[in-house]
Amino acid sequence: FKGANVDAIFGGVELDLSESIIKHDQIINASAIFGGIDIKAPKGVNIKVKSTPIFGGVSNKLKNDYNESIPTIYINAFCLFGGVDVKWPHYKK
Repeated sequence: FKGANVDAIFGGVELDLSESIIKHDQIINASAIFGGIDIKAPKGVNIKVKSTPIFGGVSNKLKNDYNESIPTIYINAFCLFGGVDVKWPHYKK
């Protein structure tokens, strides 16, 4: 996995990284405009989320402590009447 640009406009995207091998820091740029994006994170990485929500939001269901020795996935989210959901693959609503 080498980062991604993910756009959901009047629809949805599921980005399943649960089986991905992350060796270096990566960036995901996510834009949800009247839509939604679900990101399923792999184990063994840090997740840092930065968001700009306008009548929308980001839900980060990951509870992990930052570990300097493992890679970090940086998620830059823009939400306009939409949302981005970050979770582990086994997470149940």
